[in-house]
Amino acid sequence: MPRTKPPRLNRRFRRPRRLLAKHEISLVVLLALVPVFLTLTLSFLWTVRHIEHQMAFLADATARRSEKILKVTETNLRQLAEHTSARCDLNALAFMREKVFSVLYIREMGIINDNRLTCNDIQRFTPPVLITDRESSKISESDGEITIVPPVATLQGGKSMLVNYRVDARNYVNALIDPDLFQEFHEYVRLGEVSSVFLVRGDGKAVISFGTMSEGDLPPLMESIPHQLQHRGKLFSVYKSGAFPLYAVVASSPAFILRQWRDQSLPLGFSGLFISVALIALLKSNRRRRSLLQGELWQALENDELVLHYQPVIDMHSQRCVGAETLVRWQHPEQGLLMPLIFLPAAEQTGVIRALTHWVVRRVEWELGAFLKNNPDIYVSINLSPSDLGCDGHKVGFEDLVIDLVPNGQIVYEVTEQSLIPDHVTSANDIMQSLRRRGAKVALDDFGTGYSSLSYLHRFPVDYLKIDKAFVDGIEDEAESASLVDHIIGIGHSLQFQLIAEGIEHLYQMRYLLKSGVQFGQGFFFSRPLAVDEFLVFVRERNKEVM
Repeated sequence: MPRTKPPRLNRRFRRPRRLLAKHEISLVVLLALVPVFLTLTLSFLWTVRHIEHQMAFLADATARRSEKILKVTETNLRQLAEHTSARCDLNALAFMREKVFSVLYIREMGIINDNRLTCNDIQRFTPPVLITDRESSKISESDGEITIVPPVATLQGGKSMLVNYRVDARNYVNALIDPDLFQEFHEYVRLGEVSSVFLVRGDGKAVISFGTMSEGDLPPLMESIPHQLQHRGKLFSVYKSGAFPLYAVVASSPAFILRQWRDQSLPLGFSGLFISVALIALLKSNRRRRSLLQGELWQALENDELVLHYQPVIDMHSQRCVGAETLVRWQHPEQGLLMPLIFLPAAEQTGVIRALTHWVVRRVEWELGAFLKNNPDIYVSINLSPSDLGCDGHKVGFEDLVIDLVPNGQIVYEVTEQSLIPDHVTSANDIMQSLRRRGAKVALDDFGTGYSSLSYLHRFPVDYLKIDKAFVDGIEDEAESASLVDHIIGIGHSLQFQLIAEGIEHLYQMRYLLKSGVQFGQGFFFSRPLAVDEFLVFVRERNKEVM
């Protein structure tokens, strides 16, 4: 049974007396006044240099991003060629499917023999599909090199850029890439309706183009071409890839530059003051709202307004309840019961999240400590944020995450893919290793929805792989499913993780997952999240029924 009084928040996690430093207010005012000074000092020369700088950044960034995408693609195509010798069989299909799933940039792969597509990562073609477009079947003159083909219509719909890797004179493998991947930086640097971005092969063929200008407007491209030049009355910025015969070209007309200077200088000079005043008011309002929300969250912790619900986890073989995931709720005095989606992002932004996690750990110990000690076959899982693993740059330890009154073997700590991205690998790994040395287990939550790659996933001390509800929803009936859930299950088995499926809502989903080797599941099909007393009753009745 729970102790008489709930635990209080550790002093180290008490709310700070001052939410924002005084110098932050001065900085906000200074930043808000920047538009005034900029608009008053703009000139034609500044406008030209500013746009040239934007064009150079965009061209260089596009060249670097393109080189990165193509290097990754070339490496994986080489592996495909070596693994399959450009021959289709079940092993080749499985290899391509794994690559398409695990490599961020590749949307499809295929094997071509004698100018006929014999298979891709989706299926084998009987008979093979003849490729009639000469540009699409263009390959290098040398084995082991790639050729880039402008976007073409594909069998799966839409258009994709092709990267053809020559195996020999009669066979090649290819990868399909979303053209929009190459315009990522164009979204951040908008030069106007007359600006254009090109990706051009060494032979002068534009393989990617965004904007209103045509390929005929391009200047002759050569190794010694300068980064900035004018051609036919238009301004160009050109950067060449270091690894491939590929040029990133950004174009803009002088008329556009003149219009930018004329349209922006005078009107913005008069409106700058108004914008700055509005910006100051907005920043003050945001600061006040942030302070109020931070204060409310601290107050919720100190006044014990938060509650825990427990989502049962079921062993789908035995149908016994073997554990639960803790889910925090806010019993707001005015707005009622608030779900985590409403306040957890704010907790992350305002720095309250670590105190919130500490509260959850102590609350679980208080509510379920005795129950777990008396039921060693039941575990409880606790969600950790990236901040709990030191991913926000602050030094943290694992001590605040430990439940002292419960055997550590009955504790599972859930982390998300965001916590495992390369920039955070050392801190996250240290915390996870420390917890596992005490006997606890680690589950990777939401796998497949972030950016983790298989190349470094095995480096982390993970015991469970949780299959996100989005993939469980793709199961169509007891016999078929969306291919992604099968890939994830296969990955989990290959890495020897135990699998937990989230969001199970139908009997056919449970049966399909069970047949596919997934032992554990949670979701509304079994039970909604329960308050602690309801959860204890659920476990007793559920496990009594299946004995």
